[in-house]
Amino acid sequence: MNYFQKTALFMGVATAINGLTFAAQAQFCADPSHTAATKARLDQIALSQGIPINQVGRAFQNFALATIRPGTPIPENTRLFPSKKREDKTDGEIKNVQPDGVLPLVFVNFPAGPTETYADSVFYEVKALKGDLLPPSYQKYQILGFIDALGNSPAKTAGRIPAIIFLTSADIREISFATITEALFNGVAVWHAIGCEIPGSSNQLQLGQASLRNPAVYFLQLTIPESIGPGIPGRIFIPNPT
Repeated sequence: MNYFQKTALFMGVATAINGLTFAAQAQFCADPSHTAATKARLDQIALSQGIPINQVGRAFQNFALATIRPGTPIPENTRLFPSKKREDKTDGEIKNVQPDGVLPLVFVNFPAGPTETYADSVFYEVKALKGDLLPPSYQKYQILGFIDALGNSPAKTAGRIPAIIFLTSADIREISFATITEALFNGVAVWHAIGCEIPGSSNQLQLGQASLRNPAVYFLQLTIPESIGPGIPGRIFIPNPT
């Protein structure tokens, strides 16, 4: 299942989106019994599994991309996407961004209209950090670059709503207001989910349902997004060399 949007044919679109958002905020973990997984806890889990500390970010990324879409892992992205704004902010040093996962946006004309598919219009970015708000300037304007690239994506060009989905350790409780505002002005949706530990499960984690951080981006087009997550249980991992 790819990332979906649907056109709304009724005035209750704001209520529908708000309901989705509030549910996500109230249930950051997939289950109330779960414990939010901080970077420090991910480090402990990694050591118990023989994963070096300097590989924790990669191991969490592998888990997140493999589990956020139950039954359909997200392939790791190896392509670069140009960003003029990042190039300008770094005085030409960095001209591209490379999100961890990239999917098409599938737009369903509700209730029975044609389905439209727009390539490279949904970015997934995984972060295992001790604490940050991921402002536009993070890592030499990487976040600004993501938003800029999505603002020039096929979905945005066609008047649809591209999205970036942050999958993070629990230290990142909020996404920077500056990032949310930048995305809103560029017609890009921002979603955020954190990883949580399942008690008594031998270090299994589960990503909670993603919370929509700027619902106004959908209000403007009377569009209802599908919810994202929760993921399925899994463990952080480094693939065995082949």
